[in-house]
Amino acid sequence: MTEKPNFFDNVTLQAILGDLGHVVALERWGPKISQRVIWRAPIHERKIALTFDDGPHPVYTPKILEVLERFKVPATFFLIGKHVQNNLTLARETVQAGHEVGNHTFTHRRLWRLTDINMFDEIERTDELLRNLNGVAPRFLRPPMGAFSKRVLNNVESAGYKTVIGNVYPRDSHLPSKEKILSRVLSRIIKGSIIILHDGGNTNHVDRSRTIWAAERFIPQLQERGFEFVTLSDLLGHI
Repeated sequence: MTEKPNFFDNVTLQAILGDLGHVVALERWGPKISQRVIWRAPIHERKIALTFDDGPHPVYTPKILEVLERFKVPATFFLIGKHVQNNLTLARETVQAGHEVGNHTFTHRRLWRLTDINMFDEIERTDELLRNLNGVAPRFLRPPMGAFSKRVLNNVESAGYKTVIGNVYPRDSHLPSKEKILSRVLSRIIKGSIIILHDGGNTNHVDRSRTIWAAERFIPQLQERGFEFVTLSDLLGHI
């Protein structure tokens, strides 16, 4: 039987990742498997986590870091291993600025399509790079394209990681208008939210200027609404 990927839990099906891939048999097995995935923090405080995927990018990551510094906001960056290799100084600057890093695999391939050996290679090569940035073991992994299966979760957990997706995804990687990115973030935020954005891409030929424009606006607006931005580790505690 061919393994099927899971992208969503029932609550976030429409709101988060609805256009990232095929939803298959979710009503049969999705809820059970997705209990092992972190979508948001079950808290009552007005804390939220801002996360960025697919970096580090030589053009857009420094601009994101400048925005975060301006508003004194920590974030969590899910880094692609091959991009860390090519932008090692930038990756170190990211952690030196007080941000958290997570594992987004080495080449950004769909994990559920890989053999166990190749899957562990994707995870472990990136894990070694991330540990060498500051000597801290990363806690969280976000599977490429948000796609996972039971086997993927088993292997991620065996590698010592928690699988994190998120519950606020404005689909910035699909290049909507900057205004649309902004409105989607502002309208979907709740206590414990995890925001999914992108500072890079699978190649360097991407445009994240819309994401930067939106971040410059939703960060202060959410701060004015009483939300505190924290890293994933701070948001999730010992989950």
